Amino acid sequence: MKRFLPPLLLGLSFLLGAPGTSIAQESDTFVHVAQGKLHVVQAGEGPYTVVFEAGFVSDLRVWNKVAPAVAKNARILAYSRAGVGKSPDRGQTLNLVQHAEELQQLFAAAKVKTPVILVGHSYGGFVVRQFAATYPSLVAGLVMVDPAQETLEVELKKLDASKVEEDQKRLASLAPPSAKADLALVEAIFAQAKLPNTATLPDVPTVVLTSVQPTRNNPFFQETAPALLVKRDLHAQFARQFSNSTHTVTSRSSHHIQSDEPHLVVAAIQQVITSLTVEAEKQARQKAKQLARQAVMASLEKAGAELQANQAQAAKDTVHAALKASAFSEAEINQLGFDVLGKAKQPVLAELVLGFNVIQFPQSDNAYDSHGEALLELRRPLDAKAQFLKAVELGKANSQRSPKALRGFEENLQKAEAAIKATP
Repeated sequence: MKRFLPPLLLGLSFLLGAPGTSIAQESDTFVHVAQGKLHVVQAGEGPYTVVFEAGFVSDLRVWNKVAPAVAKNARILAYSRAGVGKSPDRGQTLNLVQHAEELQQLFAAAKVKTPVILVGHSYGGFVVRQFAATYPSLVAGLVMVDPAQETLEVELKKLDASKVEEDQKRLASLAPPSAKADLALVEAIFAQAKLPNTATLPDVPTVVLTSVQPTRNNPFFQETAPALLVKRDLHAQFARQFSNSTHTVTSRSSHHIQSDEPHLVVAAIQQVITSLTVEAEKQARQKAKQLARQAVMASLEKAGAELQANQAQAAKDTVHAALKASAFSEAEINQLGFDVLGKAKQPVLAELVLGFNVIQFPQSDNAYDSHGEALLELRRPLDAKAQFLKAVELGKANSQRSPKALRGFEENLQKAEAAIKATP
C-alpha cells in the first residue's frame, strides 16, 4: 500500500531515497557557529551568493538538481540545519529564531559575501522569512519554493475544521520520534498563525513557486484540490507585498518542485539575479551621472573665474573639455545651459555651454535654437539669427519635429531680426 505524507514529512521520505550529494563542490566542510557546527557545501563564482534553505527534516541534498546549474554563474551555499543530515544536533530542538541566528553566524564564520539571495523550500520558507525580517540588510533577493504559510490551517478550517483536525492527528501519528519535537514547534506556528518576527520584509526581487498538483486518494485534506487552491491564493497574497515579484504556479510538480521541475527553481533564481544586475547597472549609471555633473559644475566654477580674469579662451576650453568628458546627452547639456542662463544669470557661461551643444550635436535643431537664445541674451542678434536660421532649416527637415516647436524656432528668428533692426 502506498504511504501518503503531508508536505511537512515529505522531506523525510525524500531524503530516505536521496542519492549522495551531487552538488559541484569546491568546499564540503563543517563551519563552527556559536553552539556547534553546520555541514556546508559551497561552489561556483559570481557577483551574488545564493543560499539554499531546505524544508522540514531535510538536508542540503534536496538541492542536488538545482545547485549545480546555479553554480555556473553564481556563488552557492547549501547547508543542513542543526540536527539534520550531517549537522550535529544541539541537544535541544531549535526554533525559528535560533535557526535564523545560526544562519547569520554561518555567514560571518564562512565570510559569505552579503547581501545574499535566499532560496527557501517548505519549512525553509519560514526560516528564510525569519532571517530576512531580522537581518534585512543582508538580503538581496528571495526565491520561495512552495513555502509553508503560517495562516494555511486557519484558512483551511474555514472550509472544513474537522478535516484539518484529522490532518493534525494523522501527521502526529506518522512523525518519527526524532521529528516530534520539531513538529510541535511547527504546529505552534500554525496555531498562532504568525512567525516570531512579524517585521516587514525587505522589498527585494522575489519569486514564489507554488505546486497545485493533487495526489489521488491522498488522505490528507491539505493535499486536496480545494486546499491547494487556498495555498495558491495565500502565496499570491504573499508575493504582492513586493514591488518586484513573480508568482509561478505549476500543476506538474509535487511539493518538491526542486526535484520534479528543477528548471523552474533555476529560472526563478536567475530571474532574481537578472533583476539585481539590472538595478545595479542602473544605480551605477546614476552614480556616474552624479559624479559627471559634479565635475562639470566644478569646471563651470573654474571657467567663471577665468572669465572674470578676462581669459575667455581658457574659459571656453575648460567648459568644452568638461562637457566632452561628461558624455552628457544633448538634452542634458541643453538643460544645464538654461540653468546657467536662467537660474544662475550667467549668460556668457551659458553661451559656452550651449555653443558646445551645437558642436557636439550639429544635427540638433533644438541645440541651435537654444544657442541662439543665449546669444540674444548677450545682445548678439546677428549671431543669434544665424543659429535660428539653422534651427528652422533642420526643423523643417525633421519629420518628427512638432509644428509647435517649429513655430517656436520661427518666432525666435523673428525676435533676432527685430533686434537687428532696432540696433543703431
